[in-house]
Amino acid sequence: MEPQITFDRALVAVQVDDVVHVMLELKAPPAPANERRPLDIVMVLDRSGSMHGAPLESVKFATQQLLRRLGTDDRLAVVAFDDEVDVVLGLAHHDADRACNVVAAIGAGGSTNLSGGWLKAFEILRTGGRSGAFKRVVLLSDGQANEGITDPDALAQLAAGANAEHVSTSTIGFGDGFDETLMASIADAGAGNDYFCGGPDQALAVFAAEFEGLASIVAQNVSVEVRPSDVVSDWGLLNEYPMVPVDGGVQVNLGDAYGDERRKVIAALQIKPQATAGPVQVGELVLRWASVIGQVALHTVTIPLIIGVTDEPLDGVPLDPAVTEEVLVLRAATARREADEELQRGDFDAAAALFEQAADDLAACPAYAGDVDELRFDVVRLREGDTDENMRKRNFAATRQSTKGRTSRFDGR
Repeated sequence: MEPQITFDRALVAVQVDDVVHVMLELKAPPAPANERRPLDIVMVLDRSGSMHGAPLESVKFATQQLLRRLGTDDRLAVVAFDDEVDVVLGLAHHDADRACNVVAAIGAGGSTNLSGGWLKAFEILRTGGRSGAFKRVVLLSDGQANEGITDPDALAQLAAGANAEHVSTSTIGFGDGFDETLMASIADAGAGNDYFCGGPDQALAVFAAEFEGLASIVAQNVSVEVRPSDVVSDWGLLNEYPMVPVDGGVQVNLGDAYGDERRKVIAALQIKPQATAGPVQVGELVLRWASVIGQVALHTVTIPLIIGVTDEPLDGVPLDPAVTEEVLVLRAATARREADEELQRGDFDAAAALFEQAADDLAACPAYAGDVDELRFDVVRLREGDTDENMRKRNFAATRQSTKGRTSRFDGR
């Protein structure tokens, strides 16, 4: 992992209480073309009654295509659930044609025992998964957990416990009826990815993205500890990665790293007024990861964070454009998350104002022109009293995508 540290401003003035933003950008090494660890994957497919027709057919087709893309040392199991749970395919390297015929026979059924499907997948990987393989549960649902374990915290704790046993969990929310907060919390606790699949036409792309990511993992358990020094009076992380307290700061958990992937972490640091000019250490970052290409090895890198204090005028000194853009993107993501909360409360006017704020922030970022157009369109709809679950799902996924730095939405935009 190659770290790069950039401040939005390299200097602050003496005797001034100022805020600086620091961006850590991590670049993963390329994934070797002919060398990777094998995969043990369990696909957990919701076959409840609401999946009847095109949704279930598209998911079955995407699973069939995944079966045909697996490497010779990869293994796949398929679990289907409604109010009951069935192992459709055991964990093995299957003959693709025969396995596809088995998957094709899955039919839609009753209610949604999400926990039962996940628990069966974990059992399969805990008892039959290989120690040298990446073990991943991929959970897809289009509805609310209404059978078995339904408490969100309990479901997240299950995923966290499985991750401690080297079984990670990704989630796919399908359509407009799923609980996006629940699916995101399971993915965070399970150190996986969460996706919004807007409809049948997007299912294959979602499955392909998850498989390609798994097939290119070059590092696992990537984390960064943010440890401000005593010259910092206040600070905060702009991203929304899972975090846990550590001595002197917090540990930010970034999960797995894919080949050539770039991940960014932004912190805002409020610097106490400094009496004299010169360099000052405002904190340090401690990076940790396990490389998984070739021989597995653990790595730790400590990076001091140092800025300059000057008694010279700072008028006209520009901010770093890359850091400034990332701050705007994350500020817009925060506004979108707050808008989602207002939508849940039914306050359309407040949500519209927050969407407009997010659009104004992103307008300065050319790469986000499509998001700006989408947000301004949603503002018009909200002010006319027009909203639906798809709007909420899209904006929730966009927020996750911005704050975690990975594609999380496949809604045909």
